Amino acid sequence: MSLMKHINSFQRLIVWIIILLMVVVIMSATLEIGWIILYDLITPPFMIVDVNQILDIFSLIFIVIIGIELLETIKMVLEESIMNVDVIILVGLTAVVRKILIIDIKETEPMFLVGMGVLIVALAATYYLVIVSGKQFKCSIE
Repeated sequence: MSLMKHINSFQRLIVWIIILLMVVVIMSATLEIGWIILYDLITPPFMIVDVNQILDIFSLIFIVIIGIELLETIKMVLEESIMNVDVIILVGLTAVVRKILIIDIKETEPMFLVGMGVLIVALAATYYLVIVSGKQFKCSIE
């Protein structure tokens, strides 16, 4: 067997391990969301969820969404031996938006907010250019 076949087998093994770990993390985060909601609804004051707790729940939901997108990307790598650049950009954009949604504006440095704004514009512009170009930007993994 050549060295490249060993490397390819190793890559596939690592991808399978990452998929398994991602499934565990996504399932754990989903169970955590359910537990937080259930606990907040059954403890006094009943049926009332604190604003900070809602932000935590939304943060976890976004983490699950990002995890599912990453899992889909990893699955694509395994099935097709390619990675679409536009999907990676969207996952990054989703992660930045998640950070923006849970940020406490009163406690955050203004330059951090400017940096996040620049990052969002850069990711959006990159995604736009990739889509408008009509080219398939794929990283081949074999």
